[in-house]
Amino acid sequence: LADELVALKPSILVGIGGDVIKALVEASKGSIPIVGGVNDNPVRAGFATSLARPGRNFTGVTFLTDEMAAKRMELLNEVIPNAKRVAVIYNPQHLDDELAFARRAAGSLSIELSEHPIVQASELDAALRDAMANRSDAIFVIASRLTNLLSDKLAQFGLQEKVPVIAAWREFTANGALLSYGPDRILQAKRIAEYVQKVLNNAKPGDLPIEQPTKFELVVNLKTARAIGLAINREFLLRADDLID
Repeated sequence: LADELVALKPSILVGIGGDVIKALVEASKGSIPIVGGVNDNPVRAGFATSLARPGRNFTGVTFLTDEMAAKRMELLNEVIPNAKRVAVIYNPQHLDDELAFARRAAGSLSIELSEHPIVQASELDAALRDAMANRSDAIFVIASRLTNLLSDKLAQFGLQEKVPVIAAWREFTANGALLSYGPDRILQAKRIAEYVQKVLNNAKPGDLPIEQPTKFELVVNLKTARAIGLAINREFLLRADDLID
């Protein structure tokens, strides 16, 4: 698809996700400006030489969901201090380092991770059964298009099994997950649109700094906490940016 789009010789290419941006960068060979958003660090991913001066044909925003994985693991440990076994649901085809950051954080907190990869929606049921067979105390979801599409099913499974579900995006918490911590995606989407406008006004992507999030949201679903029998201390709740009740 990226090759087909490049062959059309558009003025600009716009994409969301490291896998999409990677395909566009490779297909365009530097010939077409690319604007988008990625979960990982674009320098580490090879899309830019630095955040301040990308130096290539890509610019936009990084959601930093990979580096924030450690913070989410710390929040999980804080709100569920007895959680010693955590199941990770992730798509191995999604290009970012969130799983690596989650592993390191879990190790420092003496949390045992069981990893349950899925590459299509039909594999989720088996992955969740395996997670429960491993007697997991919580479910940690790695952000990707696939897991985002399954947010409602993941959240409802947590409610049914009375297992806390932790994720990056507030959509999960709105659907019934226990908590989420990550950047404001609506704000980030608006920033991507502003970058598109700049490039269409003849700015060069290589000269436009890649933005990192400035606002992160901690969202807690109190209704879910009650449903799964989890008491969350008041000090933790006071730090939340939003409470769903």
